[in-house]
Amino acid sequence: MRPRKRTDWPISVYRYWVNLDHASWSDLPTNVTHEAEAMRALWNQLVEAFAQYQETYQKARQSSPEPALDTQTDSRSAAQTRIFKQLRESLNEEALRLTGECPAGWANSRFVLTQFQAAVSRFFGRHGNPPHSRTAPFHKVHFCHQFTAGGLPVERIFGQHIQRLHLEPVSPEAFNTASPQRQRKRLARTSGLFQVGNAALTFRTILHRPLPEGAYLKTAALVGQQIMAGGYHKDQNGGHDIAPRWQWSLHLTVEIPPAIIPTPARAITTGAALRLEGALWEDRQLRLGMLSDSTGREEALLLPQTILEEWRHKRALQGQVESSLEQLKSQLRDHHERAHLPAPAQKILARLWAVRTPALWRLLHLVEGASGVPGIQHLVRAWADRSTTILREARGLERRYLSHRDWFYHNLASDLCRRYQQMNVVIPDQEDRTEETTPSTSSYRHLLAPARFVTFLRLAALKTGTEITMPPRGATSNKVRGDTHSVVRPSSAGKKLKHIVKSVA
Repeated sequence: MRPRKRTDWPISVYRYWVNLDHASWSDLPTNVTHEAEAMRALWNQLVEAFAQYQETYQKARQSSPEPALDTQTDSRSAAQTRIFKQLRESLNEEALRLTGECPAGWANSRFVLTQFQAAVSRFFGRHGNPPHSRTAPFHKVHFCHQFTAGGLPVERIFGQHIQRLHLEPVSPEAFNTASPQRQRKRLARTSGLFQVGNAALTFRTILHRPLPEGAYLKTAALVGQQIMAGGYHKDQNGGHDIAPRWQWSLHLTVEIPPAIIPTPARAITTGAALRLEGALWEDRQLRLGMLSDSTGREEALLLPQTILEEWRHKRALQGQVESSLEQLKSQLRDHHERAHLPAPAQKILARLWAVRTPALWRLLHLVEGASGVPGIQHLVRAWADRSTTILREARGLERRYLSHRDWFYHNLASDLCRRYQQMNVVIPDQEDRTEETTPSTSSYRHLLAPARFVTFLRLAALKTGTEITMPPRGATSNKVRGDTHSVVRPSSAGKKLKHIVKSVA
């Protein structure tokens, strides 16, 4: 990897959702699909080289003589280490050779090589499985451009002389916080193109975040992922499954000058202890945890009330889907048209007590082509339409309240890191909790996802310099250290709080 020219400049990734002018994968230009196939072929060649490396290493280990004495164990281990290093170097050389011979673009080939090296490193570090070949249809692609020699000034991508990436400029009023949000969103709409191979993909996007002035573009990537939207669409010809769609995003990796990054000011410079136990607060809100600092202040971190309401509404929708399923099963149990069904459909109905949604979808496909069963066709189609409508609403609700939760966690983590220089975070184990554990409590904890909040907290601490410490799992105690004073954490949810602050709600 080439050394950076501006090592003290922080790196940030700006992601923008884009809409390609090509609706599906089959509509993409041939050069784009050929580029993706070349990248996949390179990956499979690297995986094959890795498999040969493993086979050679195993043969070398088996051919090594067994040590007769314990004193020879160290020499044998050193010999195996030497063989491992030699084979690893030969694998790297073979990977570089295959990458250089790949017909894909230079940046795309290097991206595949980087992904392969990361997979191999995880495998050797016992953090993942060995890389496997890919032969299934494409469900995710990653095209990129790397700008060397220090990067490209971000202002140049709005010009006409850059062929690899181009964006139409937007009005400065699009980023004026005094303007209404709807007006800023309308002004931020723009179009652009991204070159893949010899083809230029045109797209439309919204620049909801301005690129920093004076920044340098290091990498530009166009990432596409296939979204499998399950469901059934009824039309005049009977109906069909909802086809999968492709979701695309533009990722711009930039180096930002340190001078334009504001340094957050801290109002409080004390230490704090945060216990993320997760609980229901007065049956109306979810409590992420309790915060105690060295000044004696205690704070309940409460999530916005709408998150719990939307989660409960989604559970109610799932209950409607379950009721609709049981109703259909009861209607099919003694239906007079069962004898006219084909044999595969009768096998499904024979075990109707254990049938779930996937089996009923298979039954729908079977009765679509059968004759003499109009009543069963009507029942199953009506169930499919209703289930698809309800599940689509439930998925939309889930995406909305999870996005709201992540937005809240981001703001809460930033606020806490600006207030405290040191934080001790405790996630209690299941056996350490004093409150009664019920199925609903586990569901609330899954919705709260304390580990995800810790991720936002660590990211915010990198910007403010806050020190985050977490004790090992199972090593929690009734007292944790704050800044210079001992902070006693609350023992239960019913303890009277001195201060209850619903921050950044």
